Amino acid sequence: MSKHNFLFLCTLFLMALPLTAAPRRVHTIGDSTMSDYKPAATPKRGWGMYLQAFFNPDSVTVNNRGKSGASTRTFYETENLWPSVKSQMHEGDYLIIQFAHNDEKCKGEDVYVRNAQLRAEGKDTLTDMRGTEPNTTYKEYLFRFINEAREMGVTPILMSPICRAYFGKDGKINDEGRHKLPGTKELTQTEAAKVLAPAGTRDKDYVRCMRDVAEAMAVPFLDMTKRTQEYFEYVGKDKCMAEYFNCGDKTHTSATGGMVVAMQANLLLQWSDLEELKSWMVTPTMDELYAYSKRIEESGKKAAFAAKGTPFETVIENNELHLTNMELDKKGYTPVGGAWPAGEIDEVANRYIEYTIAAEKKKGMVIETINLAVKAKGGDGMNIHINYGFGSDFNGVTTIYENTALPKCKTVNIHLDQPILVPAGQTLHIRILPWYDSNGKPQSKKYLQLKELVVTGKRLM
Repeated sequence: MSKHNFLFLCTLFLMALPLTAAPRRVHTIGDSTMSDYKPAATPKRGWGMYLQAFFNPDSVTVNNRGKSGASTRTFYETENLWPSVKSQMHEGDYLIIQFAHNDEKCKGEDVYVRNAQLRAEGKDTLTDMRGTEPNTTYKEYLFRFINEAREMGVTPILMSPICRAYFGKDGKINDEGRHKLPGTKELTQTEAAKVLAPAGTRDKDYVRCMRDVAEAMAVPFLDMTKRTQEYFEYVGKDKCMAEYFNCGDKTHTSATGGMVVAMQANLLLQWSDLEELKSWMVTPTMDELYAYSKRIEESGKKAAFAAKGTPFETVIENNELHLTNMELDKKGYTPVGGAWPAGEIDEVANRYIEYTIAAEKKKGMVIETINLAVKAKGGDGMNIHINYGFGSDFNGVTTIYENTALPKCKTVNIHLDQPILVPAGQTLHIRILPWYDSNGKPQSKKYLQLKELVVTGKRLM
């Protein structure tokens, strides 16, 4: 046999061998009930943090991209969210879509429609732009996620949002906890045709509207709202609030609660018709699941970062801050217009106070500590997140501090041992995102006060 023929046969033989396929990805997009959290920053845990435990890691990698404070609108329209998820998706992947908590921010109305009404009445407009109307804009954004995923060969899955722990006196989760808001919306023929729904009076039920979209688009629909409602009602309010939810917070789960919800997601996926996805699923024992959770907690502890370089200290004063949908008067920072919107339970991605620190063009730097003093003035319902990210697109977003109970008129000194590598030529953005627990009504004369930010670190050699 000639050398040429021998090499040709070897090539055919190698081509006939089975190739080891790269793991498929299950991408998850949604809000704070799904998203990742840094254990050192907050006791909150999103259920998406635990979903990988239910898949064979050799076959499936879970890419959890839930974002605290996101609605369908803000997730779709924010540059570092949906566009960056799309850049990570490939043919054969799966996409789990779960939204509604923040879509409800305008009491079931679309915030753009509501603002047009307020302008016509000569009133101040709303600055929280997350709200969508369930029968119209909420559906429209779900359609966009589905269509764009399918264009890429990705299988979309609609999963309704976990319920809130809004227990009534009868021990049952109420309508609002199940994402069904009071009031009705009558669709015109044009609106109805646009969202594939019949004209007429429709309730503000986000779960029913997601189911409508699933049926119209032939997409798998997994009713996580009903599943979590039934489970939480079964174990009861006291156990839910003591073990599954986050320190009295009726929306965000603890580590145990996040694992429980991930288990419910696992069951829903197992009961679905997604045969290929099911073939990659595993059922960990409780000991294995707790061990998985322990690894998450340990990996979130601060890591040693022994950087060599020139020490520096940077002081950023208030006149150097960048404000987005916030304003400053002599008493402190408030939203534009002076009133904190009703019903806020989490950060608002497009309302913040921002510090920026730029590395040199040819030398990176390591931020080692962040120091800041904050004070809530006018009430004790002020909450804040401190997030960091990079560049104008705010990529690599990480929450490094959370305080959901700032005391009234008392300075809180924040000291974070937070190693952050800022590559050469990059700009680090540190954002303070405040919101106010308004008890169902807009609140004015409530202020957040900040003292200068002090950052220490080393300029790399």
